[in-house]
Amino acid sequence: LSNSSNLTHNLLSPSQISIMPGFNFEMTLPSDSKKLFELITDYETIEVFPDQLKNVSIVSRNDFEVITKEVLTFNTYFKNTELYQKTSHNVHYPKLSSNVIEGPFKGTVIQVTFDELDGGSKVTVNAELKIGLKYKLLSPIIKNKYKAILTSLLYKMNNIIMNA
Repeated sequence: LSNSSNLTHNLLSPSQISIMPGFNFEMTLPSDSKKLFELITDYETIEVFPDQLKNVSIVSRNDFEVITKEVLTFNTYFKNTELYQKTSHNVHYPKLSSNVIEGPFKGTVIQVTFDELDGGSKVTVNAELKIGLKYKLLSPIIKNKYKAILTSLLYKMNNIIMNA
């Protein structure tokens, strides 16, 4: 009987359980990789957000790290939900590594690499999403929304550079 009580104490609470779906993709864009990197990491002047990314504001900044606060909007069949998160971005060309440090997706890591090609860029995205148990049923939607946000943001930044 004492063994069963020890087992109960060793169980994880629902807030400690998470699902980690991930995704990877590559895009070839006609814009210069350095210009694309500079624009996508210029959090102060970004005004063109995908629909799912409602707002980004800078919390703190130093030479190689920027901490931002984002408002994400997820439209589901049931309701529209706004989620708030803080993300630490390690900015060092050609890599951008973003780690969610607060919010329902805390522990999510997204790495984006900008490689120079002749006449353009290859952008590689590797993401490991950490989704808490509370959002388990929505994990396929959340995964698709994160991918849509990143893809849309990259295309919009590319268009800004190409039309400048």
